[in-house]
Amino acid sequence: MSIRIQELKDKLLPMSQSIQGELDPNLDESKNVVSKGLLLFRQNLVSNVKVRDDEVTAEVQDVTPVTLELNLLFPLLSKCSCPQNQWCRHQMATFFMLYNKVGRVSEWIQNWRSQSQPATQQEQSLDDLMKKHGNLKKASDLLNERKTRGNTPDEWWQFFDSLLKNEDLELLERQPYLMDVLVQNITKRFMKEAPFEREWKPLYQLFATLYLSIHIDLYLKKRNVELSREQYSMYDFLLGEMEDAVEKLSIHAMPFSFDPYIAFLKKKTIEMSDSTENSTMMKAEVYRFLWYYLFKQKSWRREEVARLEETDNEDTTFYNVALLHQYLLLEDLNKASEVVDELGTELVAFSEFWLRKFFVGKRYEVGFFLVRNILSRMPDHLGTLDYYEATRFVRWFVRILPMDWLMEKDSALVNELLLSMLPYSFFSYNEYLISAKAYREWVELQRYMNYSIGEMEGMGLRDVTKEAPELALPIYYTGVITAIDQKNRDSYKLAVRYMKKIRTIYKKTKKTDKWDVYLTYILDKYKRLRAFQEECRKGKLIDA
Repeated sequence: MSIRIQELKDKLLPMSQSIQGELDPNLDESKNVVSKGLLLFRQNLVSNVKVRDDEVTAEVQDVTPVTLELNLLFPLLSKCSCPQNQWCRHQMATFFMLYNKVGRVSEWIQNWRSQSQPATQQEQSLDDLMKKHGNLKKASDLLNERKTRGNTPDEWWQFFDSLLKNEDLELLERQPYLMDVLVQNITKRFMKEAPFEREWKPLYQLFATLYLSIHIDLYLKKRNVELSREQYSMYDFLLGEMEDAVEKLSIHAMPFSFDPYIAFLKKKTIEMSDSTENSTMMKAEVYRFLWYYLFKQKSWRREEVARLEETDNEDTTFYNVALLHQYLLLEDLNKASEVVDELGTELVAFSEFWLRKFFVGKRYEVGFFLVRNILSRMPDHLGTLDYYEATRFVRWFVRILPMDWLMEKDSALVNELLLSMLPYSFFSYNEYLISAKAYREWVELQRYMNYSIGEMEGMGLRDVTKEAPELALPIYYTGVITAIDQKNRDSYKLAVRYMKKIRTIYKKTKKTDKWDVYLTYILDKYKRLRAFQEECRKGKLIDA
């Protein structure tokens, strides 16, 4: 960006007030714009942001990529290439990208949200006083003073119970579009009570985030709160905090004093597994995380396999996921194959964790086993998603795969996999076919997708014309007819340009006689179109 931070801040503050005044936090439409804009920003889908004076241009990689212009002085005059006429999620995401450089996006959202339910003057005065004097407590708080943290894992867990009682979990229902922000704030308040000793803080962080994962999920399930895919990002945050804690713990060998805490976590994981009250998705994510990172002893994993094999539980999906996870960790792929058959299409839905961990961890054979089994189940899984979700899933799925290794291992599998994910995998498959020089398949793909020649030229048509010119002929034939049928001067010029391409290909392949036949056919077929005939003469396809 070619603008200083202070200058940007001076321009964004009035813009921020204008946006907050325009978006009503009581309206679902406004909540939706803020929620989806926040998601696009956090997924780093805003790019090519350029600030020039009072104008900002940017690109947002949504289901359909868009370009936009923000007017810093008059935000409501901003433009976006999406169909939305008013302030849209793409403009919101770009604003968040800019605002993040001068302030905290979470605070902006909280300020905007606070407009929805103004407190009484008395309540506001009390809140302001308590903010001003951070240690000040209400009398009711003093009467219900929480327990001390204690020095055993059981006491920690009970301490978390007392902390959670002070949280207003109903906010998760009243303001679901801010669910991830609310969970982050709860986590921060829990972490304020962490032990002073540096080596104990990561363990406390692991305990706290596991506790919150279990109990927030339990609360939402009891209240029958249905989560959207965006709202599941709060679990991503908690898992990220767990991963951060485990990384810090792994820097040094754990002291013996940690043993009872690790044993307690293992016990809690098993209790959570047996619970039918927690959601399958949360249990699966937390269970796989802890057994992958923390409970690494093979003897523990074999014991867990034995326990799972003997267990008869109502949540069969979770138990199949848990059992498959243990077999994959132990690299017992024969047993894993049996569980994969039991999981069916759900294997794809739960594959993200495994693919990420096993490929990043360079355990390629296990990852290859998963990809082979995902292949046949992919079309059915994509059929359960809407277009936006399917596009996002495929984009992530292709990005996580080690394509170079897979191409060397089994290039036919890569071809089948990308083919099974069409149309969502078009750009990846297009790139694959060009790099593999599979030009015939590339031409078939273009016919399937029905892109224009102008679009195809940027996607590999030039390579095909150069390397396998005869395969490009049908594309240009179609382009000529399509252009002429539009019956305007510009389209005739385009048709002539394509005909010149055809002539070049015939010359290159030494088949000029076929060019003569083709030219005669076109000129005769459209002999009544004087403007087209004139453009052919201007283009020197025929004599003046």
